Amino acid sequence: QKLVVALVTLAALVSSIWLVVAGQVKVKLLPNQFADHFAIYIDLPENARVHQTKEVTQCIADILKQEKIVTNFSIFLGEAGPVDFSAIIKGRIFQTGENIANMLINLKKEEERDESSIEAVHRLRPLIQRKCALHGANIKFIQSPAGPPYVAALVLEIKSDAPYEKIRKLAYRIKPLFAKIKGVEDIDVLTESPVARYEVKLNREKIKRSLLTIEQVKQILYTAFEGVNIAYTQEYDTQGAIPVHLVLNEASKRFDARNKEAILAKFSQLKLLNPKGMQIPLSELVAIEKTPKGATVKSKNLYPMVEVVGETDGISQIYALMDIRDLIFNRFAEDYEIQKVGLLDLDLKNKKTKEVFHLHWDGEQKTSWDTVTDLSKALGMAIVLIFFMMVVYYKNFSLAGAVVLASFLSIFGVIYMHGIWNLFSDMPFYLTGTSLVGFIALIGINSRNSLLIIDFAKQLVEEKGLDVVRAIAIATNTRARPILLTVLAIVFASALLTLDPVFGGLGVALIGGTLASYLVSLFVVPIMILRPLERLYLPKNEEI
Repeated sequence: QKLVVALVTLAALVSSIWLVVAGQVKVKLLPNQFADHFAIYIDLPENARVHQTKEVTQCIADILKQEKIVTNFSIFLGEAGPVDFSAIIKGRIFQTGENIANMLINLKKEEERDESSIEAVHRLRPLIQRKCALHGANIKFIQSPAGPPYVAALVLEIKSDAPYEKIRKLAYRIKPLFAKIKGVEDIDVLTESPVARYEVKLNREKIKRSLLTIEQVKQILYTAFEGVNIAYTQEYDTQGAIPVHLVLNEASKRFDARNKEAILAKFSQLKLLNPKGMQIPLSELVAIEKTPKGATVKSKNLYPMVEVVGETDGISQIYALMDIRDLIFNRFAEDYEIQKVGLLDLDLKNKKTKEVFHLHWDGEQKTSWDTVTDLSKALGMAIVLIFFMMVVYYKNFSLAGAVVLASFLSIFGVIYMHGIWNLFSDMPFYLTGTSLVGFIALIGINSRNSLLIIDFAKQLVEEKGLDVVRAIAIATNTRARPILLTVLAIVFASALLTLDPVFGGLGVALIGGTLASYLVSLFVVPIMILRPLERLYLPKNEEI
């Protein structure tokens, strides 16, 4: 019987760990939380004009207007949206320009709608990206993180001493690998593309010969494309003067193409009147020069860096990350010598140029790794402290070890319950950081169950003179009902947490762990404490 119980316990523990390794129970330490809002970031190519950006936002707005769960939304064209901690971390508050837009969408209260914000984003993302990705727009959905904000769920930092353009080329070669992984969305390369810039230079000699002034030429340029205040008006219900702003309409400001000829053609339509009544086209008074505008170089630890990012939808970032690493090994082995660095990072050495590119994973993975590290330290500290407390209490290392080991065995209940819960959940139910917190709490709860049996068994041996085996059997049978009542109280109380996206893992861990601890207390603890108690009381029995 002892061997059967030991084998069953070992099989339950090994199989539960296999469920995690095989991906049957998925791990995502930082799940998204339910919220009444989410944001959309819209990025067009560097040379896009504001009317193109507006066309994309209008398309998104038309779709959102048809959604019953959306109460209202705000569009910030060419500027940052409301500043929050997430926007600061992502650097969004510093991004402005004609090719940038931000949208903040407010939803009905959670109790007034049938789907969560997570499910709403999951449903709307493919619809909006399919219909509104006009003019090369990159549309990204931003949800409130459950923990500290990060740049993106998947962030691959590429750093090297090589020229910046080569780093950019490698980043754009890796970007399609992100798209091959199902569930990876909102993929982007966080770098500016070099664009052509056209400078307008005034021909002072021609302006002078045309009997015009430089100020006149500047005024018509500003009036046509930027606008100027030409007068002020005062209304009875306003405190200050209201400027009258003159500018060409949007259609008149648009260029047919982005080249020198299109600019000169537009300028030829603008004419200035000199003192002799002659109309002189603006194109005759200026020169257009094309100058390259280089990309802004982002650096980290004094290394130039380009980031490839992506968000995960319905999957954990760690599985997508591992799949992308495998694709990098398969696709780049011919051109690069690939070396693993640390746990997940890679070094790519170009076989021809010998240039080395460092690939470092950041984003949610970094935050998750920090969470695992901190919780692992907390778990280790809890086990060590409980062990030494048991040693001091029982003055016996074997009994202390049995208590701690029995408490640790309840991990199989935590994992199995997550797998069962996932079967009945519409969205994937992950083993999260709060699940680990629940397991740490279970160490203390399960130790208490073992203490009840051990103390009662010792009392029966010392006061009633019973045999150790019979004392353990009576103690287990007597304490089974109080332990069960404690387990049921924890299960019912924890059931209230299971519906929460953040603390659901804590509730499920407590339910599964306490149920497993009950079985361990009845079948495993008696076997584990038998030998230590026999050694403890054997000398006294011999003396009697």
